[in-house]
Amino acid sequence: MRQPLLFFVVATLGWLSGCGGAPQPGNAPKATLPPQTGYCERLQPLLDKAVGEAGIGTELTCLDVPNVTSLGWYGTSQAGEESALADCFDAPLEYETLLQRGDAAFNLEIADAFTEASDAHAGVSLGRLVPWLPRVDAQAMGSSRLSARVSIRDARFVTLVGVATRLQGQTAEGRCLEALCKPDTSYVQKALVGTPSVTLSLEDATGKSLELNAGLASGGFIERRTNGGARELTSEKPVTLAVARSAFRTAYTDRLCDFCGKRGQHCCAGAVSCDGGLGCIDVRCVAVGAPGEPCDGQSCSGGAICVDGSCQLSCGGRNQPCCAGSACSGKLKCTADPENALEFRVFSEDVEVSGRLLGNDEDRSFGAASCGPLKTRARYAVTKLESGRGTCEKAWWFEPKNARDCRMSVHFEVSPFGSIRCRVEAFALAPPKPDICL
Repeated sequence: MRQPLLFFVVATLGWLSGCGGAPQPGNAPKATLPPQTGYCERLQPLLDKAVGEAGIGTELTCLDVPNVTSLGWYGTSQAGEESALADCFDAPLEYETLLQRGDAAFNLEIADAFTEASDAHAGVSLGRLVPWLPRVDAQAMGSSRLSARVSIRDARFVTLVGVATRLQGQTAEGRCLEALCKPDTSYVQKALVGTPSVTLSLEDATGKSLELNAGLASGGFIERRTNGGARELTSEKPVTLAVARSAFRTAYTDRLCDFCGKRGQHCCAGAVSCDGGLGCIDVRCVAVGAPGEPCDGQSCSGGAICVDGSCQLSCGGRNQPCCAGSACSGKLKCTADPENALEFRVFSEDVEVSGRLLGNDEDRSFGAASCGPLKTRARYAVTKLESGRGTCEKAWWFEPKNARDCRMSVHFEVSPFGSIRCRVEAFALAPPKPDICL
């Protein structure tokens, strides 16, 4: 007998861009199998287990169509993603410094196959169950059954750390802060990235394997023939498979989102009206304390003294500060003051962070926007106290370009139901006493 004649009509979904791919109305196959659960319903339990074992402290949500959203995209839930955080940075390398990748890669396997069956002369397609699959319509003289097995290789968690800090000073800082600080805006803070692989096979009514011998011209996939006539389709590159979103505006970023306290901005309403090294003059934050600038209260730096609200400087004479280049008049010598190397602890705080039900993964800020009158930050220290199921070793200055701002940020990762205690400290140097001509 002649074998049933098979015709395959294959159309590329283009799933890397998240478009199209569902069966067209009127062409839907007549289902002969009980309704099945879809791709995300099967992947989500595996994803939850992987998140728990990794102890990343954040619940991730499966994407029905991989790469339909990506790490760093932001916007509102109603309007969708407006832009990408990468566009907020002057150079790609500066954005790359935010990315923290998980140490170990792992694989996820969906054990049960996705299947669709058809009666004679009817087509079969898996687009309803796995929306991002290349569309495969098969027609046969008898009944047939199409199956797909999905696996994800080299999966890895990727997290954005320190967005608020590193965004400062970028050319697009103002534009991006205006968008990110909206109360209903969130950004993709964590993602699961991996390489999907799908094995497609076709059987007749008796369970005999049928050859998938038509070219599956699928954009974004690499095709390989396997035993029994099946075809394996593997993504050409890793894609985003699941994401977790986070609000940018928090208690730790309110000062940024109020656009106050920095040089040239209006003074903040809080106890510290301007960032370190700045003073509130005529409701604007301006540089103070250096020679030729307004006094910082009654204090001046660099050997200057406060005269009628302005820092004035004399130098070079006996018992006067040394002039530029350590110059002194006559036979006098410029002598350093040893107290200039002494550090002062600006703040010290013991903080306990709980992992709660789903774990915790967050940035927190500590300290004040000013180290104190004319004080300059020297270093910070973060120490984990006792044992605990989490880490707190990632830390950085919140305002990297202002040495008189002693705020610092710490990234906490706490396992579900766990907790950690950490001591956060910052140290600063007092206004340097000038070298004296003696």
